[in-house]
Amino acid sequence: MAFESSKSYYTIGEVSRISSIPAYLLRYWEEFFSELAPARDTRGNRRYTNRDIAMVLNIKELVYEKGYKLNKASQMVKNGGVAGDEADHKTSEILKLQKQLGREQKQYEITDERRRMLLREIKDEIEDILQLIG
Repeated sequence: MAFESSKSYYTIGEVSRISSIPAYLLRYWEEFFSELAPARDTRGNRRYTNRDIAMVLNIKELVYEKGYKLNKASQMVKNGGVAGDEADHKTSEILKLQKQLGREQKQYEITDERRRMLLREIKDEIEDILQLIG
């Protein structure tokens, strides 16, 4: 899911789609990672910022790609496994990739619409030919 860089916060569902991490697992990670503490709105719903999303993606990398257990990953994050500059870099990288994804999605939609129009024209011509034949 492409996310809007102009938004100041995201719901847990949006973060779940962005990161491909189930919402229940994001809530569970909050117990292990004190750095992952999204703000809450007046109704108690989580409000994730771009920095929170960068933290989720960093945790995902530590756990899924590098294979660390949650306790070890938590220690790494607390001991500077996520430097502020690195998190900011990841956030800017995320935003850049999302803009690129949005452009590619738009191009795909344009191409897809052209294909549909061409197929409609071909279908109409085939129907015309079939009427002439018989």
